[in-house]
Amino acid sequence: MTVRDSVRALTDLGFTNLEAEIYAFLLQESPATGYRIAQAIGKPAANVYKAVQTLEQKGAVIVEDGSSRMCRAVSSDELLSRLGREFEAKRVSALQSLRGLNHASSDDRIYQLRSKEQVLQRALEMVVSSKQILLGIIPGSMVDTLAEDLLHAAARGVDIALFSDRAVRIEGIEVFVEDVKARARPTLELVVDGEQTLTSVFDASGGLLHAIWSRSAMLAVTHHEGLAAQMSFANLSARVEEGAGQKRLTRAVSAHRPSSATIGFARLKT
Repeated sequence: MTVRDSVRALTDLGFTNLEAEIYAFLLQESPATGYRIAQAIGKPAANVYKAVQTLEQKGAVIVEDGSSRMCRAVSSDELLSRLGREFEAKRVSALQSLRGLNHASSDDRIYQLRSKEQVLQRALEMVVSSKQILLGIIPGSMVDTLAEDLLHAAARGVDIALFSDRAVRIEGIEVFVEDVKARARPTLELVVDGEQTLTSVFDASGGLLHAIWSRSAMLAVTHHEGLAAQMSFANLSARVEEGAGQKRLTRAVSAHRPSSATIGFARLKT
């Protein structure tokens, strides 16, 4: 990594460009006086002295308690570890403060998601909030991102069934493998408890083309019905191909997951 890359990485963490340049220089040339730093990076000495004071307050440099005021950078491992701890403490504090503001009412609007990261985060939140049943289509390339939370959801009793384009084994989850060519584009779809629905479409390289999410119970129940029917058909077809007898075929039919059993369906009736 070049010095320029290091400076950019530090500015991404909230350092000013001057602070980042000073710290990067001191990592290579510690100890050094403020005047030496200013000469080396080509910045006014007064500005450098002020930035060194700020870096000292941030714990990025230590300054000799003497007339020469020699400056030394703390190690990058030490600095980043401390910044990580401080960020985590602030994150927890913000989480606790903001949680009390989460009283926005639910609505039936359809919202568009603009990035793959936003889609995956929304999918994770849906999995975490699931209570009863979750159906979905997850491309094999995205399974690992959701696998841990899917496993936890299944462990707490959520009935989960998925389509994927590769054989996936997650304890407690039924996975139907489908030919990727069966769909025009890779899709990530989830419907949770007949209450939330997410549909996203990607191009061949994994870039997001379009994505929508909604808490509309009507849309979620409809989405659930479609996926449940596809899964029942896939299950029944597999049994027929195996030459299953009447009892096994009857069990396959009875394994259907009707939308009428979902929380969202009950909401529609009230």
